[in-house]
Amino acid sequence: MKAVIGDFIKDKYVALVGASKSSHKFGNALLRMLTKKGYIVYPVNPKEQEIEGLTCYASVKDLPPDVKGVIYCVPSTVTDSVIGELSDTGIRRVWMHQGEGGKGAYSAAAHEFCKQNGISVVYGFCPMMFFPPVGIHKLHFLFKKWGKKLPAEYT
Repeated sequence: MKAVIGDFIKDKYVALVGASKSSHKFGNALLRMLTKKGYIVYPVNPKEQEIEGLTCYASVKDLPPDVKGVIYCVPSTVTDSVIGELSDTGIRRVWMHQGEGGKGAYSAAAHEFCKQNGISVVYGFCPMMFFPPVGIHKLHFLFKKWGKKLPAEYT
């Protein structure tokens, strides 16, 4: 999993399914953090035209071809309903964000779809711990590391 996380971090183009206009939502916080760190972020939300001054895409099928990675910040039921949109796209990496106290965007069915379609998956971790972490997110990373709750390659 460390190699896939590394590929996400190296690639400056990333789509964010579940981007939100609400500053109280994780999808908005992640979008702002990635943009601040120099990433070109493509928000995906069929209900919005623009978020944080960025053009919003209705579906991953509408993304430019240079986007190879997608972070899902939606409930698992939404992941299930939209994961099939990755068919016939150039998306090669998916990160299913783990929400607070639950499985977040992770879905076993979506994971299986990705495996069957040659798409690498990261799940069970907050992207903010890795892109590179600062402040509270660095501390979050260290707590996970000390508790041996990171991918084996990080412990």
